[in-house]
Amino acid sequence: MSEEDIFRLLGLAYSSPSASDLSEGVSDMSLSTSPGSDGPQHLLNTRVVSNGHADHGTEGGSSGSGGGSESAPKPRRKTIARQLSSNPYLTSASSIEDHMSLTPASSFAFGENAPYEDPKIPMRASSFPVAGEVLENYSYQQHQLNQIRNLSHIEQPGELNQYYTNVVNGNNTLPRGINSWGHFSKSCHNRYKYRRSDYSSDSEEDALSPNPSQLPHKLSAGFSGQAPHTCLSDLQHVTTVINRKKSAMDIKKDHNHYSEGVRPSVFKERFAMMKRWFSECSHEQKNIVLKGLLSVCDLPQLHLLSVRMETNLHRGCPPNCQDFLTWLPTPLAAKIMTYLDPVSLCQAAQVCKHWQQLAEEPSLWRRFCCQAKWRLSKAAEHKQVISHMSAEGSIQWKQVFAERFRLRNNWLAGRCTVRTFEGHTQGISCVQFDDNRIVSGSSDKTIKVWNIRTNAQWSVQTLVGHSGTVRCLHLEGNRLVSGSSDKTIKVWDLSTQDSWSSIACKVTMIGHRDTVRCLQVDDDKVISGSYDMTLKIWDLRTGQCRKTLVGHQAPVLCVYFNDTKIVSGSGDKTIKLWNYEGTCTRTLAGHQDAVTCLQFDSTRIVSGSLDCTLKFWDIHTGDCINTIDWKVAEGHTGVVRCLQADSWRVVSAADDKTLKVWSLETGERLVTLRNHSDGVTCLQYNDFIIVSGSYDKTVKLWDFSCC
Repeated sequence: MSEEDIFRLLGLAYSSPSASDLSEGVSDMSLSTSPGSDGPQHLLNTRVVSNGHADHGTEGGSSGSGGGSESAPKPRRKTIARQLSSNPYLTSASSIEDHMSLTPASSFAFGENAPYEDPKIPMRASSFPVAGEVLENYSYQQHQLNQIRNLSHIEQPGELNQYYTNVVNGNNTLPRGINSWGHFSKSCHNRYKYRRSDYSSDSEEDALSPNPSQLPHKLSAGFSGQAPHTCLSDLQHVTTVINRKKSAMDIKKDHNHYSEGVRPSVFKERFAMMKRWFSECSHEQKNIVLKGLLSVCDLPQLHLLSVRMETNLHRGCPPNCQDFLTWLPTPLAAKIMTYLDPVSLCQAAQVCKHWQQLAEEPSLWRRFCCQAKWRLSKAAEHKQVISHMSAEGSIQWKQVFAERFRLRNNWLAGRCTVRTFEGHTQGISCVQFDDNRIVSGSSDKTIKVWNIRTNAQWSVQTLVGHSGTVRCLHLEGNRLVSGSSDKTIKVWDLSTQDSWSSIACKVTMIGHRDTVRCLQVDDDKVISGSYDMTLKIWDLRTGQCRKTLVGHQAPVLCVYFNDTKIVSGSGDKTIKLWNYEGTCTRTLAGHQDAVTCLQFDSTRIVSGSLDCTLKFWDIHTGDCINTIDWKVAEGHTGVVRCLQADSWRVVSAADDKTLKVWSLETGERLVTLRNHSDGVTCLQYNDFIIVSGSYDKTVKLWDFSCC
């Protein structure tokens, strides 16, 4: 119930002054009839009756409803100030000129609710209880004060009016039961209002005042016969409620408020009571109490708890009481481990021995190795598994995965060691490698073979036979196929032994009318592209031309094939798809210049061009699905000379002296590699290394497995 509701029910005019102003006004009104007042003596014998009329008793006679007797002088009002104390009946009066006075409209006491019923009866400024009755009924006033203290429980105005009516009629019972056990109660507007109780008091006098319920029966019975004049204590209590409510709100807003606490005697009593009450609670109730206390603790209390409870935490608990995996059956704990990623699994292995045993289960790491993200090529996987097989035949899957994890992260971060091979006298035009050697072709018309397992930068072998620039190479085992600007294709045998070498040109294929720019080989055939704008299919063993594919309007610069189709790129800015009958099935147009390199899989084609872009094409529809350029996607700033793709990445090289690694799915640039001093013309890579050649006459090996 708000202050406005209280003042409205009391008949007082409500405004928004501060609580201190209200307190001064109430003091003026209540003290005008105190024993220290200097008003006319006949007013001391005036008492208020239930109908709101003033009765002058036996000496003064009775007055009418309109006023007092003619012989009686009119009451003289004088503003009286009072030194407040804990005893509301001890006053010291003094005249104050500028003290605030209340208007006559609000100068009637509690219980004078007759003006609400009969507006014809004027409100009397002097209708207050006489001082003699106030002093005589001290005990009764204390009883009424205890009743008024519980008024904050009355939520409805109708209930408060009923209470005042009962008081006037001599019935001192409340409209409903009041349980006064706490200091605060929650109002309907979610605001706390102060509630007086037996456990709180403002002074020793209040604390020692008698409780009517504890007085003798005869004394309690005598209260009903006294006049129920409680205006003085009622108004003082209303003022106290308002002041305390305002103070509580101010303290709540002030976060830096410092409290001195309660008196030691009160604290000792309350603390003993709290301990007794807490010991009677159940475990669940104690937990609720502790949670509530922790929510209101400040830093000093939390620090004390951490210091005092350090030795008592988990007292009486079984070992590893918080380790849920230890208490679960092993199959269930192992199942939980399957939901962890590799990094989290390694972190879990460092918790304790039991977690380490669960985290090192080989089946967990084998499952990671089988995920597409961590797969290698078939040859690389077979070689890796063999290298991590124990003497008993078991595979150390955790070590296998650790190697793949480190390898992939090295690729993504660009961590690698670079080895440089020098020996050519002109720019490198093509490179190939296997597990033991690197083969490079150059504009100096030679082919050089390098030992990949040694740190020697000089070539082991040099193949001489072409009369022009070696433009393309393909290495398969000990068989090497080369194409040159001398219009020929040569097949070389690179077999060697410790005591002899059979390196020699076995077959020369003649048929193209211009430079052989590109070629690819499988077990029985060679497909080549030439500046003569044709593609030719050759028999690998006999060197005979099986078929010639005609359709491009410019030199054929790149070719790639699988079991069902052939894809070629040309200087006419187009990409053509062919079947093995020699028919062009689809033509892709979109590049702004010659297509210099390409590769495809079952779903897409990736191509590079002289227009410095990479394009991704849908192999089934022929639509361009993505373009990578230097403006938008951090692409190359020079002519793209070569590229290669696998299941998750694309590596390209260009005249801007860089190699770039891209995500096959998103086209995002993953890393840029720089080490060449001139444009990069060719590259080949596997899961562990990249080999590249450049116009700077060097071959470089980028090793990602050593970091």
